[in-house]
Amino acid sequence: MGLLLGKALRRGFKWRPDPGISRAMRPSSRPPAALSLALAVALGAAALPAAHAAGTRERAEPLAEAQHRAWRAIGRVNVAGFDTGGFCTGTLIAPDRVLTAAHCLYALRGGARAQPGQVHFLAGWYKGSYAAHRTARAVRPNPDFHPGKKPDSRSLRSDVAILLLETPITGIAPLALALPERIGPEVTVIGYRRDRPNALSRVRDCRVLVQSPGMAGLGCPVTEGISGAPVLQRAGRGWQVVGVISAALRGAGGIRSIAVRPGAAFLAGQ
Repeated sequence: MGLLLGKALRRGFKWRPDPGISRAMRPSSRPPAALSLALAVALGAAALPAAHAAGTRERAEPLAEAQHRAWRAIGRVNVAGFDTGGFCTGTLIAPDRVLTAAHCLYALRGGARAQPGQVHFLAGWYKGSYAAHRTARAVRPNPDFHPGKKPDSRSLRSDVAILLLETPITGIAPLALALPERIGPEVTVIGYRRDRPNALSRVRDCRVLVQSPGMAGLGCPVTEGISGAPVLQRAGRGWQVVGVISAALRGAGGIRSIAVRPGAAFLAGQ
């Protein structure tokens, strides 16, 4: 279920929910019915009011070139090159740190974890140009994340990773990371989609339908490539990152995507 479950694609990940997980925790969009039910129960989706079941108002909005400058801290995470690996979305949260989804690091053939030198962050990527490019000097997925296991609420909750960049990125203000007890009632998601891989797309007014420690169920549908994209919430005049996109979901009381909310212990390197 990482925002992608299913057949391996070179453009955006499909998370295969079988023991082989051959390419990456590829965010797929259709987990088995039993898994959807289990996640719905884990998130408390059974208690959703009927009014939330439609999940149809949130739509992806392509960002124009002029709008990209405000979001240069968001970039493409390319693994082993575009043709042989895959891509996700990542966010600069410190000059030398990028937040993304853990399953994005398993884009290589055979499901092997990418080595640091194979992971590239292109801040502000737009149609072949970028504001900054760095290679990762280290990759740090959540230690509780196990790509070979079938996805469940625990594996989704740990589907988050930090990329430590070879040198800091200066000239681009990182997006602040916040750990509020609760988020919402609406958030914004910005990232690179499989159907628009070279420019950002935004979903505004994405409803937070349910929450549990480390996770939230959102009402906006997502697609491949946007795994690792920041879940954003306004804070005064600015924005804060309050989670990352991990998975797409169907048939769980209007929940269309899963956001992972990293914990303080993981972010502190514990």
